[in-house]
Amino acid sequence: MWPTGRYAGSVTSKKRRSGRGKGPRQGISGNPQRRAEQLAQRRPGIADEPDLSPLVLDFRSGKQDSPLRDLAYALAGGAEPRPWWGKSHQRILAAARALTWPSRLVDLETQACRIVGDEFYERLNSRVTGLHPSQWLRALAEETGAALRTSVADGAGDWRQLWALLCGLALTVPPGDTQSDAAKRARETFPDIKDPYMTVRAEADKAAKLLADRGLASGTGHWADGSRPAGDPLVACDAYGSRFLLAAPFGYDGEAPDHWYAWDIDACWMLTVVGAGVFGSARDALAEWQHAVGPAAGTALTPSAPETTACLLASCLQAGPLSEMLQGDEPRELIGEYYRLRRRARDLVGAAGATAAISAAASSGGDDPGPAREAFLNWYAARHHDVPQDAAGAVDTILDEWGPRAHPAERLRYACSPHRIEMTGRLIRDGYLSGHANEAIRLLPEWTQWCIGQSGLTDEFAARSRAAALTEAAALVGEERHDPATGRNEAPFRRQE
Repeated sequence: MWPTGRYAGSVTSKKRRSGRGKGPRQGISGNPQRRAEQLAQRRPGIADEPDLSPLVLDFRSGKQDSPLRDLAYALAGGAEPRPWWGKSHQRILAAARALTWPSRLVDLETQACRIVGDEFYERLNSRVTGLHPSQWLRALAEETGAALRTSVADGAGDWRQLWALLCGLALTVPPGDTQSDAAKRARETFPDIKDPYMTVRAEADKAAKLLADRGLASGTGHWADGSRPAGDPLVACDAYGSRFLLAAPFGYDGEAPDHWYAWDIDACWMLTVVGAGVFGSARDALAEWQHAVGPAAGTALTPSAPETTACLLASCLQAGPLSEMLQGDEPRELIGEYYRLRRRARDLVGAAGATAAISAAASSGGDDPGPAREAFLNWYAARHHDVPQDAAGAVDTILDEWGPRAHPAERLRYACSPHRIEMTGRLIRDGYLSGHANEAIRLLPEWTQWCIGQSGLTDEFAARSRAAALTEAAALVGEERHDPATGRNEAPFRRQE
């Protein structure tokens, strides 16, 4: 989920390590602690199995013994059910049956998010493999629909709770990619792959018809329409310029705003949602965000331009398996919003805006770093009257790892929060040969000072950034001391600066 090397050609292969262990990045499913297990299950054993059968390139032949076919199937959005899925779904159904469900749709959504999110979180942090978020949810919808039909047929009294859960899924599952050429080719090649969004809606439609035919009042109205934006979004930014709150009003069935949905977005590494949820008002969302961000949090909410909104939510608008990768240490509260935060982002930006945002994010790696490099080197030369021969290469190394390339605000280009500085130092140490890494790390304090001047950062916040850069510069490759108490080797969510 976390690609680097955004400046094509700016860093030679001789500078990079051959194996770039960049921490908690991972594959299609689950926790990075199980990534090795997952890959081992997919990869044929070469040393112990000299007589491997040839790869089957005709994926539609029905043969299941091809590693290449398995990979193509996964990249197309498919996942074979795992033995533990059934028990996992039954735990969710049992939790749904035991609860009293609210009639207000946003509260119903939130309760469904909590039930599903709790189970998702437990499985993510257990030893199981094969947690494919979309297909696991698709199977849950089918299981819920089947259980509801059985309950109605048997005259059991739990169909109302199952209907509420099914409505909650229908209201929160994000749309998948069904219109792109790649998606259409994937479905032609693997017609058995079901789209989770379409599956959930179909199950809810069948259940609604069954209840209507039996004269059973569900007590839940307008679920099919879902929530819709009911006003313009607002945005706030922290003192460093790299942490954002985006909040938007939503309502149901074209009515007045019923609630606000908000995303807490950290741009110190990539544009990453680190928190999300429902609030009664924009001021409530701002107050909670300020508590999470700490003293650096901004106090003003201003209108968010459509391009800014789309840029901030770009990571939420992606669809497909490559958009579902997790770091593995997400907090329970964020996992509870895993599906809904994507659904609301798509509803807010719209299909056309989502496509534009995704395209812009995909092409953002082509920006020319030359102007920033030259401006910094000129500034450096004016301060030191001597520019080392390797300075340009060291600056390129910093630029290559200096946060996201998509900028929702110009100031983000020069944002230098302690978190961003620490992430840059870690990526450089992990990704480059020691000599080249140390050249760049030693230059981080000067680079930080230049960014402070460009961004207008002042007072205690500038002092914190300078201190973070000096700390990184003191931890050269081969010499760094990792103190677990500092949290430097963690990938924090909702971090305070």
